[in-house]
Amino acid sequence: MAETPKSGESSNIDISKLISEMSKLSSPSFPSYHLPTSFNISSLFTVPMDRTNYASWKSQFEDILEMHGLTAVINNDTKPPKMQEDGSVHPEFAKDKLVLSWIKATSSSSIKTLLIPCTTANQAWKMLAKHLSPLASTRIRILRDQIRTLKKDNDTIVADYLNYAKSLVDSLVQSGATMDDDEFISYILDGLGLEYKELATTLHLHPNINFDQFYDLALREEHLQKRMSLTLTTGVAMAADRVPNERNFNSKLPSHNHTNFRRNRGRNWNQGRGTRRTGQWEQTQKIWPSNQPSQHREWPSNQHSQYRES
Repeated sequence: MAETPKSGESSNIDISKLISEMSKLSSPSFPSYHLPTSFNISSLFTVPMDRTNYASWKSQFEDILEMHGLTAVINNDTKPPKMQEDGSVHPEFAKDKLVLSWIKATSSSSIKTLLIPCTTANQAWKMLAKHLSPLASTRIRILRDQIRTLKKDNDTIVADYLNYAKSLVDSLVQSGATMDDDEFISYILDGLGLEYKELATTLHLHPNINFDQFYDLALREEHLQKRMSLTLTTGVAMAADRVPNERNFNSKLPSHNHTNFRRNRGRNWNQGRGTRRTGQWEQTQKIWPSNQPSQHREWPSNQHSQYRES
């Protein structure tokens, strides 16, 4: 007859076996590595990567890879195996797919189309460097030229001009280049023209001013110029109104003054200048000029007949 186990002994054996089996089921396939599946990389890239900001995206993406210990993934030329001998996913393959998904998640729609043929993170990394690095260098040169040749139009207010200039330097930073505030402000000031020479003097006295401080000073200078222009325009308008007022005052003078003036002028003209004009009737002397022949005056026929009868 088989020996039966003592009370409590069978339960201890069963519990130990159960714990052993559960530990096998709960153990990961590659316990030495944990993928950061809960990490949302899109939250760190508010602007998707495109042809204009590739350099800044590349720099930030490399920092993230280094923080998670995944820098070797983009440098691995060989394609990692997909499965292990026990049928589980190979950890190197999981790392590669994770980095590849990060690249696509932070790219714009046009860049995602470019990355369709890429099956590994290394292929995608090289594809981006091949197609976007030369474009990034060209864009940096274009942005620098646009900043150096800034010019404010007469119809543009200072606030719009400064905001446009700031957008250019922000795009320059996104492209991977830098420009300090002193250089940037000097280009902006050149574009403002001679009307803001007083502002240039202020900046000369305060050489360490930043862009935000310069922004406030430029707006104040514009406001001051508008006030001065309004004062000048008002003075010119008042001077122009003074002329018709004086004319209206002269028109209200007594009319006999003007009559005497015209009467005296007519008398002087007849006496002084009328004697030197030939071929005209002299009002003062009541004579005919000697060099002009007399004219025969024709009488009516009835007057001739009456004269003969008499």
